[in-house]
Amino acid sequence: MAEKENTFGEIKKAIIGVLTLAITTAGGLFIANMEKIFDSNDEVVQEVVTEPIKESSKDTIIVIKHKETPVVAKPESPKTKKEYEW
Repeated sequence: MAEKENTFGEIKKAIIGVLTLAITTAGGLFIANMEKIFDSNDEVVQEVVTEPIKESSKDTIIVIKHKETPVVAKPESPKTKKEYEW
């Protein structure tokens, strides 16, 4: 009988956990979309602006890429030792 009560207790805890997660998610979505839900502007105003189409002339863009020479650091020779005073 103790195993049966333990199993029902685990199922009850799992259901409470799922319900808590669902309520938390719903609250988060509500807060994220609060502006859309309580928006006072019911009408959407759209302005259509038409401009005459101008004939475009062909423009040429020239892009010149300079080849950069890589900077190579010279390794320190092992003969020279640096002494540090602490």
